Amino acid sequence: MSVEEKQFERVRSPLLREAFKLWNSKRGNRRMAKRADFDPLEMPRLLSSIILIDVENDGARLRIRLVGTKIVDMYGSDYTGKYLDEIDFGDVRNKVLNEYHLPIFEKRPVFSDHDFRKLNDYHHTIERAIFPLSDDDNTVNKLIAFLDFERVQEP
Repeated sequence: MSVEEKQFERVRSPLLREAFKLWNSKRGNRRMAKRADFDPLEMPRLLSSIILIDVENDGARLRIRLVGTKIVDMYGSDYTGKYLDEIDFGDVRNKVLNEYHLPIFEKRPVFSDHDFRKLNDYHHTIERAIFPLSDDDNTVNKLIAFLDFERVQEP
């Protein structure tokens, strides 16, 4: 599985650092937090940048349950209800799919970067954090991801 992941120490986004701190505090002594551990009222700043994913058939399919408004705005589409493998990620398709599968198999957070160009031709860097969620602390049944977009200055 080819993943260009980054270490947490290199995460620039305060939003993703906050998300990690929340996930880490919710998991306590467990390897992973549960979905039930998260109350939207406790994380208002994170909600617009969230993707909640159902893990089906031990990771064979990943169905998007919820997409935050900032992500919908940036991508220009609401992917709620779609399977991740049905979305056109262009030339980074395999990279993105692998990054979402890694937390399922390794039961740990994954951090990464991507370049993204909107239709209006603005360049952005996407910094992403994907966290595994488990009801039994063994099988990952959901993923919670957060994306932060940084506009890149054109030369």
